[in-house]
Amino acid sequence: MDVWSRTFDQALESEAVAGIENVMVSRLRGEIPELAEALPKPQAFPWDSSWLGFSGCQPGCAEGLEGGWFVEGEGRREQRRFFFALLEDTAEILWTNGAGVKLGLQPWLEFETARTQSDLRPLPTLTPFGEVLTDTVTVLAKVCAKQRKQREQAARDARARAEALKREREAAEQARMVQEAAREAELQHQRELAEQQRLEDERAEQERLEREQTLLAQAQVDGIKLGGWIVVTPDNDDEDPIRLKLAVRINASRKLVFVDRLGLNRREYIDNQLVEGIVSGQIRVLGSAAEFDDTLSRVVGRIRVGRN
Repeated sequence: MDVWSRTFDQALESEAVAGIENVMVSRLRGEIPELAEALPKPQAFPWDSSWLGFSGCQPGCAEGLEGGWFVEGEGRREQRRFFFALLEDTAEILWTNGAGVKLGLQPWLEFETARTQSDLRPLPTLTPFGEVLTDTVTVLAKVCAKQRKQREQAARDARARAEALKREREAAEQARMVQEAAREAELQHQRELAEQQRLEDERAEQERLEREQTLLAQAQVDGIKLGGWIVVTPDNDDEDPIRLKLAVRINASRKLVFVDRLGLNRREYIDNQLVEGIVSGQIRVLGSAAEFDDTLSRVVGRIRVGRN
């Protein structure tokens, strides 16, 4: 019954024990009991046939493996286990964890198969902390140096780009100033041309007006008949204008002789001088002789009537 309990983890039924006892008594009496199949059909009773041909491992096969750590699975399913001992009687490996708690047993053949397929891998040899620290510091120093070089190179590139951008801006500003200067020069040239054209137009207009005034003055001079009157404005503003009458016209020399109302103060003018005086406004033609005489007679008559 102890074997039954260890094998099946449950107590043997009382009826089963009674049957065994009857068989044992029958065999002691020399009777031949009725034989029956001890095992059910193979399909209804699973069993491991490897135990029928059990073979252990070679002596010393676990040398160098006991006391080592192994890893099974990958990622989240990864599990570390400790090779605690090889049970030579059953050719099984006793696995424990870091606390010494039993994880399970594993046949040696299954262990070899798992190692061959890399399902079970030994942990690499632990590296001393000093070496890890040294390697870490070395790697960090290399990374720091590399980053410093990269930052320096980035700074140089940034300065180069800034300098290039500055030169481009200066060139653009210079080009803009040149264009502005050219545009200003063009505008100044256009203003000068416009001013020159305006002066030429004014000069042409002035010449035209002078020609018209000269022609008009020449017509006035030609239209003065003997006895015609003119008014001469003296150069001194304090003096009164002088009225003169044409007394003689000499066509050969184009000379005109003027006298005052009393026949005195004789003045001679060349027709060109008279024309220039009319144009300048210094000389003014009053009208024909008959019209001026009539007007003068009427004025004198009114003065006499007023006195009487």
